Order: sequence, then structure tokens, then C-alpha cells
Amino acid sequence: MKVNYPIKGSVDVKEIKEVLKPFGGRCAKIVEGTLEYQIKEENQNDAYVCLKDKGYID
Repeated sequence: MKVNYPIKGSVDVKEIKEVLKPFGGRCAKIVEGTLEYQIKEENQNDAYVCLKDKGYID
């Protein structure tokens, strides 16, 4: 499943890819201030919470 979240500030996509690895996230990229990546539906919420806690997304 593909998800999109607004990015908070400027971030390094390589860091985000490393954060998403344990959740099975892949193909992470930043497009017009939005983080896009693919993830299995059952891991989506955990990945979202992790990214939010680390301050990458709003």
C-alpha cells in the first residue's frame, strides 16, 4: 500500500529509509514536500507513529 505524509522541515531520505526498514517500508521518496513510501497495511500505523515520534512528519 502506498502512503503519503507531509514532511516536517528538511530531512534526509536515507535516514527515513533506515527508519522504515524494520516495518517493511520501501521505495521512500520525497515529492513536493510529501513523503511517499510503500508499506504492508499491517505495519502502516506502527511506521506512522515511529516517523511522527522522530519528528519527520506532522
